[in-house]
Parts: sequence; structure tokens; C-alpha cells
Amino acid sequence: MSRFTDNAGKLRPIWAFVFSFILSGLAFLVSSNIAHEISPEHPFRVELIFRPLWVLLLLGIFIWLLTVGDHIEEHRIAAQGLPRTKGWFRQFLLGWVLGFVLTFLAVVPIHFWGRFRTHDLMTLRLLPNLAVLLFTLLCGALAEELVFRGYPFQHLEQGIGTPWTVLLTSVLYAVLHLLNPGSGRWAVANSFLLGVLFCIAYLRTRALWLPWGIHFAWNGTLALLFGLPVSGFRSYNLTRYTEAYGPKWLTGGRYGVEASAAGTVVILVAILVLWKLPLRKLPQPTPPRTEPALHDSLSGIQS
Repeated sequence: MSRFTDNAGKLRPIWAFVFSFILSGLAFLVSSNIAHEISPEHPFRVELIFRPLWVLLLLGIFIWLLTVGDHIEEHRIAAQGLPRTKGWFRQFLLGWVLGFVLTFLAVVPIHFWGRFRTHDLMTLRLLPNLAVLLFTLLCGALAEELVFRGYPFQHLEQGIGTPWTVLLTSVLYAVLHLLNPGSGRWAVANSFLLGVLFCIAYLRTRALWLPWGIHFAWNGTLALLFGLPVSGFRSYNLTRYTEAYGPKWLTGGRYGVEASAAGTVVILVAILVLWKLPLRKLPQPTPPRTEPALHDSLSGIQS
């Protein structure tokens, strides 16, 4: 036994979180730098290289940590929150539906109290790019879920309990969004609430399929259907480019509806809906982990 390992030689949960989060950040920097070196003048190509590469690096890092730190030799993708057991695809599709509905509800108020100016960009020659963009959005959403609701979240939960883990990871998720174009206090607050929403989606199912589906559909609906910014970024507006006009509390300004009052209301309602929705945990193919240190405050969403 040492400062870093327990009597069984396994990495202590707190250290597993610290090491995995640091390595996740390094993977982000490496994949981002590689993407910018390969295609510095093309934001779309940068995203195409960066997002899938980051996912591959994350999966590799967490597989390695599960092997050397947890002594898990099988089902190491499933152990990260991606079990392909009965019901996984249904939860993934449910996430798509919820993500689309939530985004639609967040955008609708601009139609009534503001206005849009939309430029349609879609042509037949862009169809191959559309498939590539959907793949990139899938990878981008998966990467963030792996970092904030996957291996690091799961091990931190073992060390400090569910409520504190939800709070800490959601704060980290929000703070990192300060780096995005047009970010501000409202954007950070809504990013925090989105972090809580995705955490609850994970805790209710003990899998990443539902939060991944919501995350992907939210980003995809904003970027492709409405042509609006995705957390301040415009590089995903392939099919249309839309400018929203109205007060900043309504449109979110340069950051988009994720920094709007409507976004806040929709996310809060979604948290309540997910809390009460009849969801079930997916069967886990790996041995059960140590119970979290705290489990009373959120017992309702763990049952």
C-alpha cells in the first residue's frame, strides 16, 4: 500500500481522477496542436482531425488506466460508460430526441421576441462534408462525455461521493467554457447547468449513451438545423448560417442560445424531466465498483 495505491495495488480513486484529468488535458493539447499543424488555415478540417483524434487518445488513456490502475482486463470500453448491453441504442436515440426538443425550445423564443436572418449554404456538393461534420460532432460530444462523465467522474465519485462529484465536474465543465468565443457569466452558468444535466443522464442510466445522445443532438440541431453558434463556435454551420437579433438575454449574443435566459429555463426543466423520467440502469459487464462515499443526497436518481 502507498499514497497512490490501496492494499490490492489498485490506484486510489482520487489519484485516478487527478491522473486521468491531467492526461485528458494533455490529450486535448496534443490533438489540437496536431490538427492545427496539419491544416492551420481551415477551421473545418481542424475540427475533423482534432475531435476524432482526441477521442482515440482518451479511449487509449482510460483503457491503460483501467488496466494498470484498476486491474481490469476485459470490457474496458464498457467500463468507461459505454456498455453495449440490452437497451443501449434505445437510450442513445432517446438522447437524440431530447437534445433536439430542448434545443428547439431554447431557440423558439427568438422567433417571437427577436428575429433571424438566415443564409442557406447547403448544396449537393456539400453532402459528403455533411456526413463528415456529423461524424465530427459525434466525436466532439463523445470526447467531452468521456472526460466529464466517464472514467474521471466515475473514480472521483468513489472518492468523494456523488453530490460533490456532480458539483465539481460541472464547475470544471463550466469554467473551461470560459475559453470559448463570446463567453461570459451567463454562458458559464448555463454550461454548469448543462454539466449537471449530463451528469444526471449518466447517473440515471450508469452509461454515457443518454448524455452523449443529448449532447450530440443539442450541438447538431444548433449547428445544422438552425445555423446558430455552438458554444460560440461557427465552424459547424455547414448547411446554413443564421444571425439572431434581439436583446442579449434572448439571443445569447455571439455565444448563442446557450448563454440566453431561454437556455437557462429549458435546461432547468430538462434536469427536472430527467430526474423523474422512468429510466433504467444498463447492465454492467464489469464487476461492481466500490460504493461511493456519499449516496444519500442523490439517492433518488441512483435507484
